[in-house]
Amino acid sequence: MTQTGRKNERTDTNKVTVLGARGSIPVSGTDFSVYGGATSCVLLEADTSVQEENRQQVIVFDAGSGILNLPKRVWKEHTTVHVLLSHFHLDHLMGIPMSPMLFDPSAEVIFYAEDFEGIPKVFQQMMAEPLWPVGPGVFKAKISYRLIAGRPIVLNQEQADQGTEVPLTVTAVPVIHPGGAQAFRVDWGTHSMVYATDCDPDEGNGRYLERFAADTDLLILDAQYTEEEYENCRGFGHPSMRTAAEVIEASGAARGLFFHHAPTHTDAQLKEMEETLQQYYQHISYAREGDVITLCKKIPYRKY
Repeated sequence: MTQTGRKNERTDTNKVTVLGARGSIPVSGTDFSVYGGATSCVLLEADTSVQEENRQQVIVFDAGSGILNLPKRVWKEHTTVHVLLSHFHLDHLMGIPMSPMLFDPSAEVIFYAEDFEGIPKVFQQMMAEPLWPVGPGVFKAKISYRLIAGRPIVLNQEQADQGTEVPLTVTAVPVIHPGGAQAFRVDWGTHSMVYATDCDPDEGNGRYLERFAADTDLLILDAQYTEEEYENCRGFGHPSMRTAAEVIEASGAARGLFFHHAPTHTDAQLKEMEETLQQYYQHISYAREGDVITLCKKIPYRKY
């Protein structure tokens, strides 16, 4: 075991930070201070080390207003920041125009999407008059766009080929949502996580998410509606909390995180829902803005 203070001391650096967990539109005020009001954005810091030297790759899932909470160290300490866009709805992109990372000439950012050629067009539309005073031309970061759809891709292919890092592999699958969206699974070493927001597993063949997320360390899953709300919002592309819990349980995920909270759900309501949920599913919780989750490989959860 490495002693404290030695140069090659290792810590568990596989962690997920919730930067924004709200769905549809940001909210603010004292009623939303615990679970947060920023829209969808999650940071993964993955330890891809092969030996004692610490090596990390970073992935940002979506770019809602939560991306404004992205720590500056993320793009200062890492060569590249990989941003995976699940789809182009505004609540998942609205942080782009004011993202400090994109104004920093030292940052290198790669955006990934199914329609990767459409990313700069969407940015241009978002930041065009009369909606925004300046266009994407004001960004100083080195920005590029890549396809992610269908077959898995290795984000650190060069390092993996050199044997200096374990492969960080991302797989995308389409999910049921108006206009289309993708869920992402990331695998590296003995770890994995799944990010699946804006999806309705009760529509079509949506329950394939259970297989896609099989035995993952962490499944972050849309759980926007109560049962009553879901009946009034069928076709909106979001599931009920009960459906989300069933998917997480069936997947065998070690931990589940409910995500994309309805903008009308206050802290008090979410707390009550969470307490009820955990009477039956102790391994599932509601995402809180600012949550930091350390990924530890565990025996997959199974409820018998």
